[in-house]
Amino acid sequence: MGCASRRSGARSCAAGPERPLLRVGELDLFVGRLEPGYASPDLDTEALYDEPMSIVARPNHALVSKARPSWEDLAAVAWVMPPPWASSRIKLNQMFYKHGLNPPADVIESASFLVTLTFVRERGTMAFFARSVARYLEREGLAKTLRLKIPIELPSVGIITMRGRMRTPASEQFIDCLRQAAMAR
Repeated sequence: MGCASRRSGARSCAAGPERPLLRVGELDLFVGRLEPGYASPDLDTEALYDEPMSIVARPNHALVSKARPSWEDLAAVAWVMPPPWASSRIKLNQMFYKHGLNPPADVIESASFLVTLTFVRERGTMAFFARSVARYLEREGLAKTLRLKIPIELPSVGIITMRGRMRTPASEQFIDCLRQAAMAR
């Protein structure tokens, strides 16, 4: 039986900083980027894989058809960006500074995939997605990836659990599925 077809019953979160829920036992594990701010003596982390980022826009955005969009072009348009605490936001802002520019002024902050995609589609903003997500959005016709190299190293995607907490069989099975999926990448 493949991981996708298993019903684990494990409680997990693949979104924002859910460490309080993890600590009080409402979550068994957290799956996401292993942000430096998550480091704590009571947490165990396990890196699963690294993934580069891409900048996307709706398919008919003017910058999509540009052969070589510049950071100056990107500074002048609206964006949906990760929250200020996210390492991806910090490093994205650093890219603008590296090119002698201030980060965009017209910014909506969101950690929500659906909010971000809605603003890309409805308002024509730029967004910063993991490359696999950007490729999926392209296959579905929802967004296009800009032709721009983004030399940003971000924390690995991984698992956070409570150190010393006994894992349920469902959690163990789910973690095994995550490891298998990461190795298959």
